[in-house]
Amino acid sequence: MTAKVYYADLRAKASNSILDKTARLLERTGFLGSIGKGDLVAVKFHWGEWGNVAFLPPPFVRCAVDRIRETGAKPFLTDTNTLYAGGRRNAVDNTLTALKNGFSLEAAGAPVVIADGLTGHDGVEVPVEGGRVAAARIAGAIHHADALLSLAHFKGHELYGFGGALKNLAMGCATPAGKQILHSDVRPAVLAERCAGCGACVAVCPAGAVRIGEGGAAVIDAAACIGCAECTTVCPEGAIPINWQTAMRPLVEKTADYVKAVLGPKGGRCAFINFVINVSPECDCYGWNDAPFVADRGILASLDPVAVDQASADLVNRGAALAGSKADGAAGDLIAAATGVADWRLLLEYAESAGIGTRRYDLVDCSAPGGGAP
Repeated sequence: MTAKVYYADLRAKASNSILDKTARLLERTGFLGSIGKGDLVAVKFHWGEWGNVAFLPPPFVRCAVDRIRETGAKPFLTDTNTLYAGGRRNAVDNTLTALKNGFSLEAAGAPVVIADGLTGHDGVEVPVEGGRVAAARIAGAIHHADALLSLAHFKGHELYGFGGALKNLAMGCATPAGKQILHSDVRPAVLAERCAGCGACVAVCPAGAVRIGEGGAAVIDAAACIGCAECTTVCPEGAIPINWQTAMRPLVEKTADYVKAVLGPKGGRCAFINFVINVSPECDCYGWNDAPFVADRGILASLDPVAVDQASADLVNRGAALAGSKADGAAGDLIAAATGVADWRLLLEYAESAGIGTRRYDLVDCSAPGGGAP
């Protein structure tokens, strides 16, 4: 079987704005017909760290919120506290970061609810039958919501290769303890011959697992390391690679378990919109963002999270690498060129084999008013 993925380009005019297209895509999925008066609807997205400007702009979120509210449902904006040190590690800082990045009640049309509570301990253990994890630790407000809409800024990612709907559901809906379980097989190690001893990795490590050794190179205490990979991303010398041979498969298998734990209780009342714009090489979790490596490609929506991520990745890789970007000069697999993650398809393949969705899709062009009509 194939899934329907609804697509809109980014051309616009007075009678057909980008927000008009976003609303049309949401309507075409049929998600709005599955919710109604009084339903609590989690609008799950990433509002970015302060200093990062690649995250999804507030008007897109407001557009979805307004359509949900028209059904009589009660939408709320939500994300979870982080495992790493930064501006979103507790609900107070997390909410303030959302406000600083423009997601106020007035601008976005719905309140911000930090899904796992004040310090990340408000979670529910959801059993996962036959999974790599026996139970997934899912943020309470997301678990208890009646329905869920994922709004994902599709981009590169230093662990998965790409961040879209699947990452937004798994890592994004887990409590910090759940995030640590997901990361637990990620084990970076320092290449001393490359290390300049700058201390950037020491400064960002939330576990205090990194120090500068007697020889002037960084040293990672494997017993204390929580696998968040912060050190890998900030190292200016590329001296802290991840051993993907041991990390990638467990990571994607546990990610699939977490996606199942998020979606299962919702009874199919979920939809997924990916915004393939400002396609930066790294996650929006950092207080900075690199230049996009491909031109803006469009917006995609589906009831299938695997299909919408596959379609988004295909759209990116069919684009042209932008000059001066991390993918400059590359052709074909731009995701691998920009992120260095050659096995990024593994998440899609495993999610499909786990029954979460399908990689096969029909792309329905809804760019024009009335477009995509059956």
